Amino acid sequence: MENLKKNFEKIFNCSPEHVFTCGGRFEILGNHTDHNHGLCLAATCSLSISACVSKNGSSIVRVYSKGFKQSVVDLKNLNTVQEEKFNSASLVRGIANYLVERGYKIGGFDLYSESTIFPGAGVSSSAAFELLIAEIFNQLFNEDNIEKMILCKAGQYAENIYFGKKSGLLDQIGVGFGNIVAIDFKNENPTVENVEFPFKDLHFVIVNTGGSHAKLSDLYSKIPQDMYNAAEKMGCKYLRESSLEKLEKIKGELNESEYLRSLHFYNENKRVSKALSALKNKDEQQFLNMINESRISSTKYLKNMMVGDEYEGSPLQATDLAMKIMDGKGATKINGGGFAGSIICVVPSIYLKSFIQNMKERYGRDNIKEVFVRNNGPIKID
Repeated sequence: MENLKKNFEKIFNCSPEHVFTCGGRFEILGNHTDHNHGLCLAATCSLSISACVSKNGSSIVRVYSKGFKQSVVDLKNLNTVQEEKFNSASLVRGIANYLVERGYKIGGFDLYSESTIFPGAGVSSSAAFELLIAEIFNQLFNEDNIEKMILCKAGQYAENIYFGKKSGLLDQIGVGFGNIVAIDFKNENPTVENVEFPFKDLHFVIVNTGGSHAKLSDLYSKIPQDMYNAAEKMGCKYLRESSLEKLEKIKGELNESEYLRSLHFYNENKRVSKALSALKNKDEQQFLNMINESRISSTKYLKNMMVGDEYEGSPLQATDLAMKIMDGKGATKINGGGFAGSIICVVPSIYLKSFIQNMKERYGRDNIKEVFVRNNGPIKID
């Protein structure tokens, strides 16, 4: 924290007024269900962004993030700026616009941030940055009066409209509420329930398997599209509006991927409900079983555990290795969109040391992180 403050002082020639932090998120269950109004379990994690911040009495937001170019945003202009697409400046401008349109106040500030969220790990560094910015507007200019869901929707809006990336609301809610959250996306305003993690013997470890997401956008978009197609043939817009029984009746009208991915959706929702009950009833084995069943479903039905038949270096290979190291006793699944990137592993204490050592030898020490459930969303800590 002292280094963070010193770097702020070097850049802005003054001492910071406040320190903010915001964690990333990891997905426990509910893979590719949110876009069809399903159920999810997510958690805010200990990997985080920390920032020193001061009001500057102007309409200018100046953002310095370690490892990135400076972003400067004049809040007098809240329209989209084409040149800012895929840049952090677009997120600041988009969040500001969303809040202003709903009657909230904004203003200029200076920010220097550093992050422990490692890239490509599916821990939602973009959502963490969005909620950090939204919380700064909330605390510095609105006396902490903005509801969490509005802050989450501001982040999603900025990412969709200003940044230029399609996303649901799962990442922002997972980042914004803290703890483990059970999310029901049935309606436009999702319901969110905070849940404690009761299992002292289990540890979450993220393994970044590598591989670029840059050329995988078509594969990602085909998953929800297959589900939308199946829903349309059942006479509705989203799968959540129909049922597994109706899916079986129209099976003959669907191609293979439409059917299998819809089958995953309905059964994944059941797994989320069972895992939520397991958390509340402290049923460790049921919790692990649901995560492992999700992995199997992602492999057989959702088919997002590898690209084509490329097993080497895939998330599927990583989950196979992880389960072997744990003698099949823990659990593991894809973390996020899939095809490449990270997996989340639930490791019993007895295997933790050897698990981390073996996975570091295979994937590199910087790609293995034990993560903890963080009990708060974005906060001002000083």
